[in-house]
Amino acid sequence: MSARQQQVYHVEPSRFPEDFPQRLECFRDAAGLSWRGLARRLRVSVRCVWRWKAGTQPDPGHLFSLFTTAEEMGLLHILLHGARDQDAARSSHAHRDQRSFQVIKRLA
Repeated sequence: MSARQQQVYHVEPSRFPEDFPQRLECFRDAAGLSWRGLARRLRVSVRCVWRWKAGTQPDPGHLFSLFTTAEEMGLLHILLHGARDQDAARSSHAHRDQRSFQVIKRLA
């Protein structure tokens, strides 16, 4: 090893929210859609939506479609942070998350 110090960066994997099924349910209720209607809107099978409801993590493409649909309906905040009231710290995170989503949307 050289005299130069070696730096090691540890990247922590992102964690999928454990309460995603509840967030999905709140989003569906707020959007006024049935489970079948949500599936049609996202262009996925009803079985796929039921799996998400049971706790299976959506794949990135489906998650992107879900976020895009939620943003179009003005309900993205429900999926990002759930339906419960948010404190001031979380509102800054929501703004950051929305900016990140807009960057991802532009890249797609």
